[in-house]
Amino acid sequence: MRIKIPALIACFCAFYFLSNSAGWLNRTDKSWDFIAFIYDVIQGFTSSSFFVFLLDSILTYLLFYFLYPKKGIVITLCTYLFVGVPIMIALRFVIEEVILFHITGHHNYNMKYLTLRSYVLDNLYFSIYYNFVAIAFFGVQYERFKKLKEKELKLQIRNAELSFLKSQINPHFLFNNLNNIYTLVYQHSANALPAISKLSDLLRYMLYQKDDHVSLIKEIEYLRNFIDLQLLRYDYVPEMKIDIQTDIDPALNIIPLSLIPFVENAFKHGNLKDPAHPLMINLEIENDVLVFKVGNQKSNNRKDATGGIGLENIKKRLALLNPTKYNLVINETTTYFNIELKMVIND
Repeated sequence: MRIKIPALIACFCAFYFLSNSAGWLNRTDKSWDFIAFIYDVIQGFTSSSFFVFLLDSILTYLLFYFLYPKKGIVITLCTYLFVGVPIMIALRFVIEEVILFHITGHHNYNMKYLTLRSYVLDNLYFSIYYNFVAIAFFGVQYERFKKLKEKELKLQIRNAELSFLKSQINPHFLFNNLNNIYTLVYQHSANALPAISKLSDLLRYMLYQKDDHVSLIKEIEYLRNFIDLQLLRYDYVPEMKIDIQTDIDPALNIIPLSLIPFVENAFKHGNLKDPAHPLMINLEIENDVLVFKVGNQKSNNRKDATGGIGLENIKKRLALLNPTKYNLVINETTTYFNIELKMVIND
């Protein structure tokens, strides 16, 4: 937060004018005219009181600026009331009743009001009244600054969490597919080298994709390559029905790697041998809304001991990047697992 003295001066001048304009405008003197009004305004803004009150406001602003963020409101107000205000009253007395009196030979106050009690009470009111501008100005500035910092902090936390989630994707994906390729190599399968090539292409996409959003066409291409890679590890033809819309607008974007976890989960835990319950993958666009469905019969094989982070990961990433633009429904029974993801996508 930066010191903004010029803006404070502008606010004080406006406040000072409005505070004194009632007296200037309500004159009963019939000779009063616009020129007299301008003269009174100039006289008011060139008076010693104006400069003293302006100086008081600047000092009050600086007091709050440097003390409030570190010490809080209680200590700041106490310092202002018991230290700042007395110094300001004394400062006005020295300037107007000592220095200017020595120069002009005239007191600003009538002599009967120059008693300690009268002078202090009168200037206590004026000091607090005109310093209201400085305190209000600082309060508005500080609240705006605090909201900006809170927004920046939330953004930093969001980016840090998003980076962490992205960092989890690659090891998780790599771990699962290296296991698959290891099996192919161990079995001396002819699919081992194509699998390594596919994996290399997919990892290249994952490593060099740094943006929060990517072309939907690229994501679908990535999805198809992923499916092809998964199919290489089977020694039978999996039962599948895949329907992915082909006429996709090149301008449409999507959160990268947001579809893979659902398909990966289906391959990892699904039974792909039952013709009556094939793996279902459906993707279509309806009025800029992506509708993605994946359904599979559950396998009887026990889930791996290490578990998975794919589904939980993508839920968190969707919540961070598209909190109000997606709807994910997961229906799970003892024998079947089905998801439907609806996501608003724009160019």
